[in-house]
Amino acid sequence: MKRLYINLTILLFIACCGYSTRSLLPGYMQRIHIRLFENNTVKPGLDELATEEVINAFRNGSNLKIVDEASADLLLEGKVAQFNKEPHTYTANQEVIEYKITIGLTVRCVDRVKNSIFWEGTVSDWALYSTDEDEGIKDAMKKTAEKLVTTILTNW
Repeated sequence: MKRLYINLTILLFIACCGYSTRSLLPGYMQRIHIRLFENNTVKPGLDELATEEVINAFRNGSNLKIVDEASADLLLEGKVAQFNKEPHTYTANQEVIEYKITIGLTVRCVDRVKNSIFWEGTVSDWALYSTDEDEGIKDAMKKTAEKLVTTILTNW
């Protein structure tokens, strides 16, 4: 019988230790508008890619509805502030076989209900690629966008 209680206690403890970012925002925050990102790097096209990936990350990683600016409880605006490409892995002959792409976003998220800044800061992440730079850029941007969403949702 004692063993049963121990097992039930462990099971209950494990069941209560779940992690979710979906319900961490104040209840009145239901809708978000994401403005087109600015691109402050020399790499063209990152503004549109950042906007697309951040929208996808909010759709997949939160319960916030993406809406027009006038209907939003939260307004997110930002810029691509960092783009780095550097060699990562070499052959024995010192030829580059893999590159590392790092992307950084500077973002401000405004609580439109309270008319205050909800979160402001920077996030960055990276990805490796060997042959397709565009795929490496997309992977790094996706990871950065997902990190941004997690950071904003756990800010509360």
